[in-house]
Amino acid sequence: MINVYKPSLHSRDVSYNNDSSTESILQYNGNSSSTPILPFNYTIEGLTRDVYPKPLHSHNDYWRKHPLFDALSVGAISIESDIWHFPQTYTLQRTTTESTGVTTTPNETLYFNSGEVYVGHNQVFLHPINTLFNLYLNPLYQFFQYANPSFEFVGDGEGSPFIGDQSKHGIFYNDPEQQVYLWFDFKTEPNGTYDALKPLLQPFIDDGLLTYYNTTDDSLHEGPLVLTITGNLPIEKVKEETVRYTFLDGPLSHFNSSASVDELQEWSKFSRVASGSIQGLVGDSYNSTIRNEFTDEQKANLKGYFDKAHEYNLKTRIWGDITWPWNLVDSHLLDLYQAGTDLLNVDDLKRASNLFPIT
Repeated sequence: MINVYKPSLHSRDVSYNNDSSTESILQYNGNSSSTPILPFNYTIEGLTRDVYPKPLHSHNDYWRKHPLFDALSVGAISIESDIWHFPQTYTLQRTTTESTGVTTTPNETLYFNSGEVYVGHNQVFLHPINTLFNLYLNPLYQFFQYANPSFEFVGDGEGSPFIGDQSKHGIFYNDPEQQVYLWFDFKTEPNGTYDALKPLLQPFIDDGLLTYYNTTDDSLHEGPLVLTITGNLPIEKVKEETVRYTFLDGPLSHFNSSASVDELQEWSKFSRVASGSIQGLVGDSYNSTIRNEFTDEQKANLKGYFDKAHEYNLKTRIWGDITWPWNLVDSHLLDLYQAGTDLLNVDDLKRASNLFPIT
């Protein structure tokens, strides 16, 4: 699976320097007019057969050895990517030290192109091959294409031989109706990043794969893929669009008993998920959560936010909770799930997936 969305979208070559090996591609330094396509050997069946979708949000997913694929393989339905776009091409130069019996200090020069959208947590550690296209959009598009084949009779049959409705399938083998949530955490200037992102989404739009909101008739149209922007939000850009194919991360802290109904209704038209930090939601009692299980009062307080967001047909996510010790992490995740949150923010996917055993 190495083909791109559509030949007209990007003129990208699989090989680099006449060497098509994955190892060569991974060493790509960015000094080229087109970025090589990173090949992958995963299939929907290989990743998700006998795997059931779980309410897990793969936090900082690109940190994983196999971004996207590790998340899908445990049934995570929500995946996060931090994205960067730069208005002007620039180089990064560093000196690396390697120990192979003799210490050497080779210079490394990497090129970051203004025509690309990159994925990573910190600008210092970005790499030219790790583009949004390579790590997420291209494999996702290939998976959706595979899950939505065409059917036709051989001979003179009329109509379609497909048994079922014509809605688009998702990419979970055991649950094709399950939506996938893909997040873009904007790390750079929001408007320019949004303008760079939009062309990459066009194939998904053309194939009817995205959930979208139509402002002309105030209608929501569900698709198998839900796109959400968090971080630096391009609010005005999204507001001016008649059809919104990307949603904004809603402020969960605003969903309380004293909130303005008009404000919450507006967010329900911009968002599919409302999220917030654990510190921002539990307030002054946050320090106690670092070393202790949630109190009944804290759980009731959190449940209030979840319930209010659900009234506006929004899912919820909590971020910024503890990452250690494991027994306390597990306790917090289970309490949040039982309180009604929809997407559990997790770093250790396998451990979190074991909180939901199939019995």
